[in-house]
Amino acid sequence: MSQVVGKNDWLVSNQEIARLDDMLRNINADISGSMSYVRRAQGLTFQELGKRITGISSDTFKRYMQQSYPSMRPIHTVAAFSWITMVPMTAFYYGFRIKEFYRGMDDHAVEALVCLGRLPANMLNTFLTMICHILTEDSKEAFFSFRERVELQYGKLEDHSDYFPPEVLDINEFAIDYYRSVAITAKRFREKNQIPIDTISRVLGLSEYQYSVLENPNKINHFSVSIGFRIKLGFKLEDHVYFSSEMKQFSDFYKLRKIQHVRDLLVVEALRMLNEKDRKYMTHILIKLSEMYK
Repeated sequence: MSQVVGKNDWLVSNQEIARLDDMLRNINADISGSMSYVRRAQGLTFQELGKRITGISSDTFKRYMQQSYPSMRPIHTVAAFSWITMVPMTAFYYGFRIKEFYRGMDDHAVEALVCLGRLPANMLNTFLTMICHILTEDSKEAFFSFRERVELQYGKLEDHSDYFPPEVLDINEFAIDYYRSVAITAKRFREKNQIPIDTISRVLGLSEYQYSVLENPNKINHFSVSIGFRIKLGFKLEDHVYFSSEMKQFSDFYKLRKIQHVRDLLVVEALRMLNEKDRKYMTHILIKLSEMYK
């Protein structure tokens, strides 16, 4: 995560807060749209979802995926769904504009990208090598340079099979571990960057009391999924993976998220460098590969 640097970087204007409020006014509908899209793309039924995640009914998931449902979508529930589907959390913030997360990709490419979560690293590397064979020399060199920068910052494209979600995920245990990590890392982030509580609470759209609850690892409370996007945009962070780094019982969730980030960056960049015809062929191959590991 690119953290805030400099004593004045925590200054967030009222205009910027208003912009966040405006951007996220339909956050629940957006989350519903993207969750529903991913569920359909992966052929995941509500009955299967109910078996994979216990402590929350399949009917509740159905309501969360209905745009008209007025209640908030808790961030830990979206995180759990992200883990089960192996789709990066950040993608869900785009709602029905999920293609914008996978910049430059058409509908078929996006469908392939949301289904490749379980594809082994060696097979994904082979796929990237295949793309490099049909790139121009200039594009190939550009991709190699891009990959070097990404892996220098986030780590190598490694095998992630040890970080798959458990066959059955207890949502209540996951929530306790998730919010405990958020409490520890939010406080560390705020103190390291000398951000006043009234500033960070406004950025997250919380009262100061609500924010004090968020920073308390011994007082678990559910928070809206919007806090993840608000802290990322409000403080201009590259991602908010860091805030799950103190998870203990489900530490594999954090480890997977880092690898997911590398995988998506590399695959999207490689596909983006292809012409439309070649991208169509390679997307078809990616879809077929992904189907083998559903």
